[in-house]
Amino acid sequence: MDFTVKNIDTFDKLNWNNILKDMEGPAHLCLWNSLDYYSAYPNIKNLSFVIINENKILGLVPLALNRSTQKIKLEFANKIIFAPIFRKNISSSLRKKIYKFIFDYLKEKFKKKLNICIQYSPIFFKNNMSFLSSKNQFELIPYSYDYLIHNTLIQDLKIKTEDMLKNMSKYHRKNINRTSKMEELKFEVISSHSKKELIRKKFNEFNKFHFISAGKATRPKKTWNIMLKKIFDDEADLFSLNFKNKSISYLYCAKYLDYAWGWSQVNLEKYEKISPRHFLEWKSMLYYKKKNFSFYEIGERYEYQSKFKPTKKEISISEFKEKYGSDKYPKIEFRINY
Repeated sequence: MDFTVKNIDTFDKLNWNNILKDMEGPAHLCLWNSLDYYSAYPNIKNLSFVIINENKILGLVPLALNRSTQKIKLEFANKIIFAPIFRKNISSSLRKKIYKFIFDYLKEKFKKKLNICIQYSPIFFKNNMSFLSSKNQFELIPYSYDYLIHNTLIQDLKIKTEDMLKNMSKYHRKNINRTSKMEELKFEVISSHSKKELIRKKFNEFNKFHFISAGKATRPKKTWNIMLKKIFDDEADLFSLNFKNKSISYLYCAKYLDYAWGWSQVNLEKYEKISPRHFLEWKSMLYYKKKNFSFYEIGERYEYQSKFKPTKKEISISEFKEKYGSDKYPKIEFRINY
């Protein structure tokens, strides 16, 4: 069976995103704007491509080239590449052939032995719906010399609100209940349906809060521009808590079909005593639940492992996220030499 490739730069955004509708797997990571974001760091070039046989697209491969060092690395700015996604209902034997083609193609293209890290999410899209599934999640084991597994915290939004609260830690329930009683605290949603001027104003303030919190710019300006673009393209929402008509906390969430995930959060430090983060993320989950979303990914729950040593900050944030009481699902990073 003969395969050919077609690079992402031969598509436009609309056509690229339309390909995802015929695929199955963690497609949310393959959106045009998402790949653009992870390629918007210095010395990163987006090399994503599709695999074609007999004029039919069989697979899509998210890929980037990192030239930040003299050694060529195939990775996005977060040091990984995302798992390929495949056309719906193709056979297991054909998937194997496609994987072999991918690795042979990359090895020949870059004239070097492959040493890559591929991340596989438990979120599985098929027929324009999201599922939590381990289907084919471990199929890269035969190609890998090692792997690392983190739990990621995913809230099922289809269960009753009272059950979501029941699963939450007593600490989180207490803080959310206390904050919810503050009459001068208002929850605000900034979406693609908001006025453009308001979107820009609130997003710029969100960006400013990050600068104040970190004391410096934390990411290239282009990444912020892409995050703003995702709101305009209805691929993200910005949530805000306003106290006495002043913004004090922001949460930026990305979304695809019926699935949303927390991306970036920031508070003004002087207001942290009223627990804005607890309440803001809870209200955001309820917002997506009301919109009939199926799942909300809160984020990774990092643990100390022999091959992974999280920072104290990563552990602290993980412990905070875990208190929302969601279930845990494996997110795997396969280390591949080929």
